[in-house]
Amino acid sequence: MNPKNVTAKVAQLATMGLLQIVQLTNRNLQVLPEEIRGCTEMRYMSLMYTHTQTFPSWIKELKQLEYLHVEGKATIGLVSLPVDMFDEMSSLTTLHLGSNVALPRLPSFHGLTNLKVLALAVSMALEELPAFDSLHKLERLVIAIAPLLDSLPDFSPIHDLKSFVTIDRGTWCCNGFLGECDLQNPMCGTHPVWGTPAATCLPTNRTEKVASRATLDAITKFSKSVCGGIIRPTDSQPSPTEETMASCGGILYRHCEIPGIPEAICYNARFMGIACTASKFPIEMRRRQIALGVGDPCNPEYEAWLGCK
Repeated sequence: MNPKNVTAKVAQLATMGLLQIVQLTNRNLQVLPEEIRGCTEMRYMSLMYTHTQTFPSWIKELKQLEYLHVEGKATIGLVSLPVDMFDEMSSLTTLHLGSNVALPRLPSFHGLTNLKVLALAVSMALEELPAFDSLHKLERLVIAIAPLLDSLPDFSPIHDLKSFVTIDRGTWCCNGFLGECDLQNPMCGTHPVWGTPAATCLPTNRTEKVASRATLDAITKFSKSVCGGIIRPTDSQPSPTEETMASCGGILYRHCEIPGIPEAICYNARFMGIACTASKFPIEMRRRQIALGVGDPCNPEYEAWLGCK
């Protein structure tokens, strides 16, 4: 499934240098056109499933950017970013990088002095995070599915963190970073979905990758939302295929069949196509919505199995 290429169209819209918002979903924009460079008042950029693999070196010149969201796919996403990309982006308040499975490292966060929201999701190759030295105003931190991450930076520069959530494995939860190494913890075992190898204990005599007091305090404060467990096969929502989409016929919340799975639902996770998934989360979400009378009105023709009458 190849999305429509809109590079020429984006270049045309940016020619005058007046573009302030770029929001694309399921369109092909592998490389930002040079014309974007002149849009110095760019405030908002959301690139979801656009096959974007890197940014040009001049991306740092978009100094007024306030919101940046780049969402890849399971098969294609960011593979590299300019090392100085964020050095002058002091206006950026939200940074969301998701499903960039081959991205091994992130640029320095040095310039992100006004960042309030940092969300990193499905970062399969990411082994460490940049220092948080400039993230004084960070309020919300989400780290979801970063199975190779074995430590966290010092949290002491963060003055008023209001939310810290982790989803799925981070070996720092059990490899001794927090104190005692426990390789029997499922978080440190071979991952049942991604197949990531089992973790090893950090050396007890190490001088690096030592949790600071501020980091430990943050983990204690948000203990109910960090290191909670790993994703199981019935929890994950794989990217849609032609087959899983065809079984749904474009109908949300319809019951669908997956061999060996008692319940499956037609759902469009993260703005992808409506496809059959065995994940329990959209099933439970929709049942609760119907029971509470919130969300989209239910259709008993397709949602009776969820409690719709």
